[in-house]
Amino acid sequence: MKAFKSDILGRKGETDVKNILAEYGLPSLHDIVLPTRSGNPTQIDHVALTPLGILVVETKHLRGRLSGDVRNDYWQQTLPGGWSEKIYSPLRQNAGHCAAVYEIVRHIDPGIQTLSRIVMTGPAEVAPGLFSVVQTRDTFAQELKSLRNNSVSELLQHAWDRLTEAAKRYEGLRKGTTLSPFA
Repeated sequence: MKAFKSDILGRKGETDVKNILAEYGLPSLHDIVLPTRSGNPTQIDHVALTPLGILVVETKHLRGRLSGDVRNDYWQQTLPGGWSEKIYSPLRQNAGHCAAVYEIVRHIDPGIQTLSRIVMTGPAEVAPGLFSVVQTRDTFAQELKSLRNNSVSELLQHAWDRLTEAAKRYEGLRKGTTLSPFA
């Protein structure tokens, strides 16, 4: 039951971020699967085309208090009542997602930026040591608002088109189909 509830809350958070991306009119893909360099699949919550580069978003819908160090592989989630658990760093998780995206778009131009964003949609209190890498829905929306009227370069658009094609091509990874990672 706990896993089911967690899945529902996670999907709610992902829907919130999807709606924010739509509100600011950014071309975006949601819940895509791409191969990693090793060929294993990785599920990415959101990618969006911005004038600055390809935005790769990891959404977390957590409660309690989140603490840790941005350099660590694991962070601490402390829930009301004092129960706590280690969670894999969303920053590390999204670094893997960014690497998978970059592996696809780097062929267009190795200078294309993949921009990592961690967006917290739940009521979790985030420790000050994580403020530099974690955004709320509001701060994420403010960032997107600042990009609203800027144009996307032809090079970035070409990279986005390649990423969109790859997301379609690798959809079979979600279903357990074995594909050549960089066909």
